[in-house]
Amino acid sequence: MAIETVGIMTPGDMGHAIGQRLGEAGIRVVTNLAGRSDRSRALARKAGIEDLGSDAALLTDCDVIFSIMPPDQAAGFISRMAAAAGALDTKPKALIADLNAVAPSTARQLQETAEAAGIGFLDGGIIGGPPYPGRSSPRIYLSGPGADALSALSPTLDIRPLGDEIGAASALKMCFATLTKGVQALAIQSFVTAELEGVGPAFRAELEGAQANLLRSLTGSLPGMPPKAYRWVGEMEEIAKTYGDAGLTPKTFEGVADVYRFVESTPLGKEVVENRTMGTDLDDLVTRLADALRERRS
Repeated sequence: MAIETVGIMTPGDMGHAIGQRLGEAGIRVVTNLAGRSDRSRALARKAGIEDLGSDAALLTDCDVIFSIMPPDQAAGFISRMAAAAGALDTKPKALIADLNAVAPSTARQLQETAEAAGIGFLDGGIIGGPPYPGRSSPRIYLSGPGADALSALSPTLDIRPLGDEIGAASALKMCFATLTKGVQALAIQSFVTAELEGVGPAFRAELEGAQANLLRSLTGSLPGMPPKAYRWVGEMEEIAKTYGDAGLTPKTFEGVADVYRFVESTPLGKEVVENRTMGTDLDDLVTRLADALRERRS
C-alpha cells in the first residue's frame, strides 16, 4: 500500500508531532480544523499540516487518517466520519486508524460504525511520548486486517503490526498504561497525603533508601502529568472498562480516573504543555496539589 497522504485528527501534542515527522519525510499531511481551537491551529501551522476544511475532503484525499484525540472523543469522531461518508458519491478512499487509548470492546464498536459506512478501520495504540525534533518515534501498535500495510510508514514512524484481530492493539495499550499512568496516580495519592500529614520528608527519605529507582522515575515523570490529566480521565475509564469486560473489578481504575479528575480541576491542570509555570518539579507539584486539597476541605 502506497501512502502519500496522511490525515491527522487532531493536531494536538501527539498529533502535530507525528504529523511534522511524516511531513519531514515527504508525506503530505492534512487535517480538518473546522471548529478547532486557536491552539490546534497554531500547532498545525507549526507542523506544516494542511487544513482541508472538511471531513469529506479527508475521506477522499487521505490514504489513512490517524485518529489521535482524548479517548472520550473517539466514538464521536467515528460517527462524524461515518455521516460524512454517507454523503459522498463514491466509496471513501481513506482508512481510519484509531490510535486512541480505548478498551478492546470500544475499538470493536468503533470498527462496526466505520465499516457500516464503508470506511476501513484499524485498531491502534501509541506507547511513548510525542516525536518532537531530536526524539525517537513512539511505538505505534496496529491490529486488524491490513495492519501490515502501514509498515510502509516505517522507519519514519515506529509501526508495529499485531495481527488481524481488532482490539489487540488497544488491549496492549490498556495493560501498559495500567503500569505507567496507574502508578503515577498512586504516587499522587501517596506523596500528597504524606505532605498533608506532615511526613513528606520522611516518606521521601524512605523511598530514597528502599525504592530509589521508583523515586527517580516518578521525579522525572510526575511533573509532566498535570496538563495531560484531562485526557487521562477518559483513558482510565477505558482501562476500567477493559478489566470489567475481562471479569475483573473496574473499580480500581474508576478511582484512578477520579485522581486525574482532581488534578484536572486544579490550576496545574489548566496549563498547557508548551507553557508551564507551576509544578515543574516534584516538590512544587506535591505542594500545589496539597494546597488545592486543603482549600477544597476548608
